[in-house]
Amino acid sequence: MENEIILYGHNTLRTLRVHWILNELSVPYQSVKVLPDSEYIKSDEYKKINYTGKIPSLKIDGIYLFESAAICLYLPERFGDKNIIPALGSIERAKLYQWCFYTMTELDAHTLYILSKHGGVLKERYGVSEVAVKTAKEGFETQITKAENELADGREFLMGDNFSVADILLGTCIESAIRLNAYVPLNIPSICIEYWERLKNREAFKMAFSLNTR
Repeated sequence: MENEIILYGHNTLRTLRVHWILNELSVPYQSVKVLPDSEYIKSDEYKKINYTGKIPSLKIDGIYLFESAAICLYLPERFGDKNIIPALGSIERAKLYQWCFYTMTELDAHTLYILSKHGGVLKERYGVSEVAVKTAKEGFETQITKAENELADGREFLMGDNFSVADILLGTCIESAIRLNAYVPLNIPSICIEYWERLKNREAFKMAFSLNTR
Protein backbone atom coordinates (compact mmCIF):
# COMPACT_ATOMS: atom_id res chain seq x y z
CA MET A 1 0.00 0.00 0.00
CA GLU A 2 1.32 3.41 -0.99
CA ASN A 3 0.24 5.17 2.21
CA GLU A 4 1.69 2.61 4.64
CA ILE A 5 4.49 3.60 7.00
CA ILE A 6 7.48 1.27 7.16
CA LEU A 7 10.47 1.63 9.47
CA TYR A 8 13.68 -0.03 8.31
CA GLY A 9 16.24 -0.72 11.02
CA HIS A 10 16.65 -2.74 14.18
CA ASN A 11 18.44 -2.88 17.51
CA THR A 12 20.25 0.48 17.49
CA LEU A 13 19.58 3.62 19.52
CA ARG A 14 18.94 5.55 16.32
CA THR A 15 16.20 3.15 15.24
CA LEU A 16 14.85 3.21 18.80
CA ARG A 17 14.24 6.94 18.39
CA VAL A 18 11.90 6.41 15.45
CA HIS A 19 10.07 3.53 17.12
CA TRP A 20 9.65 5.79 20.14
CA ILE A 21 8.17 8.79 18.33
CA LEU A 22 5.80 6.57 16.34
CA ASN A 23 4.56 4.99 19.55
CA GLU A 24 4.22 8.35 21.31
CA LEU A 25 2.01 9.45 18.41
CA SER A 26 0.10 6.11 18.29
CA VAL A 27 0.77 5.92 14.55
CA PRO A 28 0.42 2.43 13.03
CA TYR A 29 3.47 1.23 11.11
CA GLN A 30 5.38 -1.83 9.99
CA SER A 31 8.90 -2.63 11.08
CA VAL A 32 11.53 -4.34 8.92
CA LYS A 33 14.50 -5.77 10.82
CA VAL A 34 17.51 -4.35 9.03
CA LEU A 35 20.76 -4.56 11.00
CA PRO A 36 23.65 -2.13 10.44
CA ASP A 37 26.16 -4.86 9.56
CA SER A 38 23.87 -7.02 7.44
CA GLU A 39 24.48 -7.92 3.82
CA TYR A 40 21.10 -6.41 2.95
CA ILE A 41 22.15 -2.94 4.03
CA LYS A 42 25.03 -3.11 1.53
CA SER A 43 22.77 -4.27 -1.30
CA ASP A 44 21.61 -2.27 -4.29
CA GLU A 45 18.05 -2.93 -3.17
CA TYR A 46 18.57 -1.18 0.17
CA LYS A 47 20.58 1.63 -1.43
CA LYS A 48 17.36 2.50 -3.30
CA ILE A 49 15.72 2.95 0.10
CA ASN A 50 18.63 4.84 1.67
CA TYR A 51 21.64 5.58 -0.49
CA THR A 52 23.77 6.30 2.59
CA GLY A 53 23.56 2.61 3.44
CA LYS A 54 22.60 3.31 7.04
CA ILE A 55 19.64 2.89 9.37
CA PRO A 56 17.01 3.95 10.20
CA SER A 57 15.00 4.69 7.09
CA LEU A 58 11.30 5.46 6.95
CA LYS A 59 8.89 4.99 4.09
CA ILE A 60 5.90 7.36 4.22
CA ASP A 61 3.64 8.43 1.35
CA GLY A 62 5.82 6.36 -0.96
CA ILE A 63 8.88 8.51 -0.08
CA TYR A 64 11.94 7.32 1.81
CA LEU A 65 13.40 9.45 4.60
CA PHE A 66 16.62 9.00 6.56
CA GLU A 67 18.36 10.59 9.60
CA SER A 68 16.64 9.72 12.88
CA ALA A 69 16.45 13.29 14.21
CA ALA A 70 14.90 14.59 10.98
CA ILE A 71 12.30 11.82 11.04
CA CYS A 72 11.50 12.49 14.70
CA LEU A 73 10.99 16.20 13.99
CA TYR A 74 8.81 15.55 10.96
CA LEU A 75 6.39 12.95 12.31
CA PRO A 76 4.72 15.08 15.04
CA GLU A 77 4.34 17.88 12.48
CA ARG A 78 2.69 15.46 10.12
CA PHE A 79 0.37 14.00 12.74
CA GLY A 80 -0.34 17.23 14.57
CA ASP A 81 0.93 16.74 18.10
CA LYS A 82 1.45 20.25 19.48
CA ASN A 83 2.86 19.02 22.78
CA ILE A 84 5.67 16.92 21.31
CA ILE A 85 6.60 19.69 18.86
CA PRO A 86 5.72 23.34 19.58
CA ALA A 87 3.96 25.59 17.07
CA LEU A 88 5.92 26.66 14.00
CA GLY A 89 7.34 30.15 14.45
CA SER A 90 7.08 30.11 18.24
CA ILE A 91 10.05 30.72 20.51
CA GLU A 92 9.38 27.27 21.95
CA ARG A 93 9.99 25.78 18.49
CA ALA A 94 13.28 27.68 18.29
CA LYS A 95 14.29 26.28 21.68
CA LEU A 96 13.36 22.79 20.50
CA TYR A 97 15.63 23.16 17.47
CA GLN A 98 18.35 24.50 19.75
CA TRP A 99 18.29 21.42 21.99
CA CYS A 100 17.87 18.97 19.12
CA PHE A 101 20.85 20.36 17.20
CA TYR A 102 22.95 20.62 20.37
CA THR A 103 22.24 16.96 21.10
CA MET A 104 22.91 15.72 17.59
CA THR A 105 26.12 17.71 17.10
CA GLU A 106 27.82 18.29 20.45
CA LEU A 107 26.83 14.92 21.92
CA ASP A 108 25.83 12.39 19.26
CA ALA A 109 28.15 13.06 16.33
CA HIS A 110 30.97 15.14 17.78
CA THR A 111 31.73 13.09 20.88
CA LEU A 112 29.75 9.86 21.42
CA TYR A 113 30.15 8.52 17.90
CA ILE A 114 33.87 9.25 17.94
CA LEU A 115 34.18 7.47 21.30
CA SER A 116 32.33 4.47 19.89
CA LYS A 117 34.46 4.39 16.73
CA HIS A 118 37.86 4.74 18.36
CA GLY A 119 37.40 3.41 21.88
CA GLY A 120 34.11 1.49 22.00
CA VAL A 121 32.39 -1.33 20.16
CA LEU A 122 33.42 -0.07 16.72
CA LYS A 123 37.13 0.37 17.44
CA GLU A 124 38.16 -2.83 15.64
CA ARG A 125 36.56 -1.50 12.46
CA TYR A 126 37.76 2.11 12.63
CA GLY A 127 40.97 1.78 14.62
CA VAL A 128 41.94 2.57 18.19
CA SER A 129 42.98 6.18 18.76
CA GLU A 130 43.88 7.39 22.24
CA VAL A 131 44.02 11.00 21.06
CA ALA A 132 40.53 10.85 19.50
CA VAL A 133 39.11 9.16 22.61
CA LYS A 134 40.71 11.68 24.99
CA THR A 135 39.45 14.65 22.96
CA ALA A 136 35.95 13.20 22.54
CA LYS A 137 35.71 12.27 26.23
CA GLU A 138 36.65 15.81 27.25
CA GLY A 139 34.19 17.21 24.74
CA PHE A 140 31.33 15.06 26.00
CA GLU A 141 31.98 15.84 29.65
CA THR A 142 32.07 19.56 28.86
CA GLN A 143 28.98 19.61 26.68
CA ILE A 144 26.74 17.36 28.81
CA THR A 145 26.89 20.03 31.53
CA LYS A 146 24.64 22.20 29.30
CA ALA A 147 21.87 19.62 29.67
CA GLU A 148 22.72 19.13 33.34
CA ASN A 149 22.32 22.84 34.03
CA GLU A 150 19.00 22.95 32.17
CA LEU A 151 17.62 20.04 34.20
CA ALA A 152 18.97 21.32 37.52
CA ASP A 153 15.72 23.11 38.41
CA GLY A 154 13.98 19.75 38.75
CA ARG A 155 11.97 19.91 35.53
CA GLU A 156 10.64 16.62 34.23
CA PHE A 157 11.44 17.28 30.58
CA LEU A 158 14.15 19.22 28.77
CA MET A 159 11.67 21.76 27.40
CA GLY A 160 9.83 22.14 30.72
CA ASP A 161 6.37 20.71 31.28
CA ASN A 162 5.90 18.92 27.96
CA PHE A 163 7.65 15.84 26.59
CA SER A 164 9.20 16.66 23.21
CA VAL A 165 11.39 15.32 20.44
CA ALA A 166 14.36 16.80 22.32
CA ASP A 167 13.80 14.29 25.12
CA ILE A 168 13.95 11.39 22.67
CA LEU A 169 17.24 12.61 21.24
CA LEU A 170 18.88 13.56 24.53
CA GLY A 171 17.64 10.45 26.32
CA THR A 172 19.07 8.10 23.71
CA CYS A 173 22.38 9.97 23.82
CA ILE A 174 22.52 9.53 27.58
CA GLU A 175 21.89 5.81 27.06
CA SER A 176 24.69 5.77 24.50
CA ALA A 177 27.04 7.33 27.06
CA ILE A 178 25.99 4.79 29.69
CA ARG A 179 26.76 1.93 27.30
CA LEU A 180 30.10 3.47 26.32
CA ASN A 181 31.04 3.75 29.97
CA ALA A 182 31.97 0.05 29.92
CA TYR A 183 34.76 0.91 27.43
CA VAL A 184 35.61 4.52 28.24
CA PRO A 185 34.80 5.79 31.75
CA LEU A 186 32.64 8.90 31.39
CA ASN A 187 31.44 11.42 33.93
CA ILE A 188 27.68 11.37 33.33
CA PRO A 189 25.83 13.79 35.64
CA SER A 190 23.46 12.07 38.05
CA ILE A 191 20.73 14.55 37.10
CA CYS A 192 20.94 13.34 33.49
CA ILE A 193 20.84 9.68 34.52
CA GLU A 194 17.78 10.29 36.75
CA TYR A 195 16.10 12.18 33.90
CA TRP A 196 16.73 9.23 31.58
CA GLU A 197 15.34 6.76 34.13
CA ARG A 198 12.10 8.79 34.23
CA LEU A 199 11.84 8.81 30.46
CA LYS A 200 12.21 5.03 30.33
CA ASN A 201 9.04 4.68 32.38
CA ARG A 202 6.94 6.06 29.53
CA GLU A 203 4.69 3.43 27.96
CA ALA A 204 5.66 4.51 24.45
CA PHE A 205 9.32 4.00 25.29
CA LYS A 206 8.68 0.53 26.70
CA MET A 207 6.81 -0.48 23.56
CA ALA A 208 9.48 1.04 21.33
CA PHE A 209 12.28 -0.72 23.20
CA SER A 210 10.50 -4.06 22.88
CA LEU A 211 9.89 -3.62 19.16
CA ASN A 212 13.46 -2.47 18.56
CA THR A 213 15.11 -5.41 20.28
CA ARG A 214 12.90 -8.47 19.92
